[in-house]
Formats: sequence, C-alpha cells, structure tokens
Amino acid sequence: MLSPDLSITLSMWLTGTHYYRCGLVVHTDIRRLQQIVPSLTTVYGWPVCSLGSVLSAALLPLLPAQRSSATAAALAQALQPYGAGPILCTDIDLLFEPALRLEPLRLLRDHSRQTTLVVLWPGAWVGSLLTYAVPAHAHYRAWNRTELPLNAVIPLI
Repeated sequence: MLSPDLSITLSMWLTGTHYYRCGLVVHTDIRRLQQIVPSLTTVYGWPVCSLGSVLSAALLPLLPAQRSSATAAALAQALQPYGAGPILCTDIDLLFEPALRLEPLRLLRDHSRQTTLVVLWPGAWVGSLLTYAVPAHAHYRAWNRTELPLNAVIPLI
C-alpha cells in the first residue's frame, strides 16, 4: 500500500511542468522498492519496465566494446512502445555496471524528455546528495547536483 505522503508527492510531481520528466523513488533497501511496485501499478496503472532485463537482452549479443555506445539506443528502443509514459522503471543496476562506463542519471534524464519515467532508485537522498547503493558497494555513486526538480527525488519512508 502506498503511503499518503508518497501518493501526494508523486501526484504533485506528475502535474508539474518539468524539462526532465524523471522522478526517482529512493530507498536504500531494494526489497522495499520492489514491495511498492504492485501498489504503484494498481493506483496509477503504469506499465513496468525492468531496465536490467531489457538492456541485458539487447546488449548481451554485442561485443563488450560495443555495449557502452549501444546502451542509449537500446534504452530508447525499450521505452518507445510506451509513448509519453509514465513508465515505472525497475532493476536499474545494469546502468551502473563499471564496464559499460555510463552516466546513469544523465541517461535517464535525457530519455525522460520523451517519456515520463518513475524510477525505483536503490540509494539515498540526504539534503541535496543523491547516492546509488551504499558506500561499501562496488558500484556506489553520488551526485551533488541531479539537475532534477527537488520534488522529483522522492524518499520512500
């Protein structure tokens, strides 16, 4: 079940006019993020796109040297059937694979200009610092500036 705070914050963000239509629902516990998927799809009717699944299927046949440059096109192709969205994006861990040398937040922001994305983000939002994973994790990343509207980063309580 969605908390009233999350529902209100999502609704406020969705009704706003933003250059980047990328909302991040943030929590350090991946299981907690996965638990809200059924509620979000029931309440909002959003389709779910497992980015890890669709990107791994698209990138695996390619040579390792080709995967990084093919990721943006593979993401665009995966999102295209959903039109303007919103789409609930899950399983974003592949975007942080060091071998791909990607800028995951920039990639999501850029694609959100065509399709509204609601991304389940395993990390933290403290003050103005957005993190992916925990500091001890090999794929840990941190951003001081997300270039997203402040209400687009939504901590899950």
